[in-house]
Amino acid sequence: MAVAEEIETPLPSSSGRIARLRERLSLLGLFGVLAAFTLSTLDDAAFGAGAAPRIVSVVFLLLAAIYLSVPFTQRFSLSLPVVCLLLMTLWGVAQTLFSPQKIFARGWSGVLFWFTAAIIAVVATQLFQSPRAAAQFRHWFMLLASAVCLLDLLEQASRTSLYYWVIQSKYHAVFGPFAYWNNFAQFVELALPITLWTGLSKRRSSPAPYLALAAIQIGAVVASGSRAGAVLVVAELLAVIFLAYARRRDRRLLLGAALACGLSSVFVYAAGFDVLIKKLQQNDQLAVRRSINQSSIEMIRERPLLGWGLETYVPVYRMFAHYDDGTYVNRAHNDWLQWAAEGGIPFAVFMLVLFGWSLRPAVTSIWGVGLIAVCLHAAVDYPFARLGVCGWYFALTPMLAGEIAERRRIAATEAAPKTPPREAVA
Repeated sequence: MAVAEEIETPLPSSSGRIARLRERLSLLGLFGVLAAFTLSTLDDAAFGAGAAPRIVSVVFLLLAAIYLSVPFTQRFSLSLPVVCLLLMTLWGVAQTLFSPQKIFARGWSGVLFWFTAAIIAVVATQLFQSPRAAAQFRHWFMLLASAVCLLDLLEQASRTSLYYWVIQSKYHAVFGPFAYWNNFAQFVELALPITLWTGLSKRRSSPAPYLALAAIQIGAVVASGSRAGAVLVVAELLAVIFLAYARRRDRRLLLGAALACGLSSVFVYAAGFDVLIKKLQQNDQLAVRRSINQSSIEMIRERPLLGWGLETYVPVYRMFAHYDDGTYVNRAHNDWLQWAAEGGIPFAVFMLVLFGWSLRPAVTSIWGVGLIAVCLHAAVDYPFARLGVCGWYFALTPMLAGEIAERRRIAATEAAPKTPPREAVA
C-alpha cells in the first residue's frame, strides 16, 4: 500500500514578510517622488516652482541612499539604462570640472538632473525585477495620468490660468500641472499604451473602464492643441491595437479595439479640437524650429566632441541665432540636438544607445510603445527637460530589462528537461 507524503503549505517567514513590506514601501516611495515631480512642474513664475524640482531631487537622492544602503536578499543588478545614465552623469561632472567652455553653476545643475535620472533608473532596476511590483507601478501610473487628464479638461473648461485653481501661472492657460501643452502630451504618451494594453489584455473582466480612461487621455491631448502629441497618441492607439491583435487573435479583442476607437472619437469630440485645427492650418508647421535647429547644428559643429556645457544652451544660442523676433528661446525644441550641443556628440550617443536598446522590448511588451513615442517627440520638442515628464521614462525603461529577464527565465524553465515524479514509497 502506497504511503502518500503529507505536503504542508509553508507560511511566509518573518524575513519574507519584511521583504514584501520593504518592496511595497520602496514602490510607494519611487511612485511618490515621480508624482511629486509631475504635480510640482508648474512654471518658474508659480509659487516655489523654480526650486521644487531640485528639492524633490535632493529628497529622492536621500531616500535612494537609504534604500540602497539597507541590506536585502535580492541581487543588485545594473541594467543598460542605468549604465548609460551614469556615464552621462560622469561626463557632465568631467565637463563641468575641466572643460574651458562651460558655465560652472549651470553645469552642476545639469549634473544633478542626470544623476537624479540615473538613481531613478537604479532603484527601478532593483524594484522591477519583480513582475508583481512592475505591474502594480504601471497600474498606479495609469490612474495618475488619468487623474491629470481629468484635471486638465476641467481647467480648460473653466478657462483658468491658475494651477489647481490656486497658484497663478504667468501664462494664459495651464494643462494640469504643466505650463506647456507639449509636456502635458508627452506625459500622457507614456501612460496611454499602458492604459490601452491593460484594457485590451483583460479576458475575464470588462475592458470598458480602462478603455474609457484611454479615451479621456486621448481627448485631453487633442484638446490641449499639441500637434505632435495628437499625432502620436493616435499612432499609439493604432499600434497597440495592431500589436495586441498580432499576439492574440480573437473576437473579444476586436470588440475591445472597436470600443477603444469609438470611445476615443466621442471624447475627442466632447473635449474639442479647435486649437489643434488652427495650428494645423499654419502654412509652415516647423517655421521657428527649423531656424533653431540650424543654429543648434552650428553649435555642434563648433564643439562636436566636448560640447558647450550642460544647461548652457540658452546663453550660447545667442551667438548662433539667425534672427531675433523678440521671442525668448528657452530650449532647442529638439532634445537630441540639445544633448549634442551641450554635452557633445558622445553625450547624445549614450541616449541613442538607450533608445536603440529599448526598441525591441518596448514593442514586445506593447505597454512600452510610449517610450518610443516620447523619444520621437524629442526630435521636435523637449520632453526630457523636466523630470515631471521624463522621470517616468527613466523608471519605465529599466522595467523592460526586468521583462527581458523574466522571459528568459520562463524560456529556460520550459526548455529544462522534466524530472520524473518520485515513486511512491511502498
